[in-house]
Amino acid sequence: MNELIVDREKCVKCGTCIRICPANIVRYGDDGFPEISERRAGRCIRCGQCVLFCPTCADTLSFMKDDRLVAAADIPMPTEEQAENLLKTRRSVRLFKDEPLTRESFEKIFETVREAPTAVNYQPVRWVATLEPVKTKEVTNLILCWLREEIFKDPTSPSALLGAAMIAKAKEGEDALLRGAPHVAVAVVPGDHMWPEDGTIALTYFELAAHGMGIGCCWAGYLTMAIRRFKGLREYLGIGEDEHVCGAQMVGWPLLKPVRQYAPRREVKVRWID
Repeated sequence: MNELIVDREKCVKCGTCIRICPANIVRYGDDGFPEISERRAGRCIRCGQCVLFCPTCADTLSFMKDDRLVAAADIPMPTEEQAENLLKTRRSVRLFKDEPLTRESFEKIFETVREAPTAVNYQPVRWVATLEPVKTKEVTNLILCWLREEIFKDPTSPSALLGAAMIAKAKEGEDALLRGAPHVAVAVVPGDHMWPEDGTIALTYFELAAHGMGIGCCWAGYLTMAIRRFKGLREYLGIGEDEHVCGAQMVGWPLLKPVRQYAPRREVKVRWID
């Protein structure tokens, strides 16, 4: 059972935990202190909001580890301008150094990614990542295998025409599919998950966390398409037929960095409802 533990010496019965609970299961008990009744405990989505927003730090939950709780005031936050700059200076990287990332760098990215929001805090996203560049090259080869199959099925199909171009470039030593990236990271969710957008959000967190560390990413559309359509690649990556591929990122240290910012963009289209 997910139990709300309240320090009665700290609790001022302000009701913040009651108001903030998205599942609406925190109530005042008979003694006037907030609680989650045994009847409602099964509806807890384990988001931790009742703990994180308590102004006197009186609340904790039975499944939470105290060593992960940090005072919000002790976390240095970027200024508004710094936050905007992180988002606006992200560029798609298609030229990578031969130097691979360390596992520690990947783990640091994923430590941030785990904080990405998911529907009802279900946290369904699973990752598949290549740590060794030789494994990434095998992924590239499997994409080429899929494209050869597409050519065999119907030489005039869009996939076949694309495949012919990609195969020609590969013969010339150019990787136009994964751009020579030393790594790829793929996000998947259960096939019956109602909100596959959770994986897309996580991929965006991944890209921005990597950017903050000076690591480059690019959305791997060809890889995503190939995994969805080619059983051999799914099996190589250990992705089940009952899983949905949300997307993928190419990952590595950028070979080049922009000297100037910002790239041209169209005006945002907004229909204001007022």
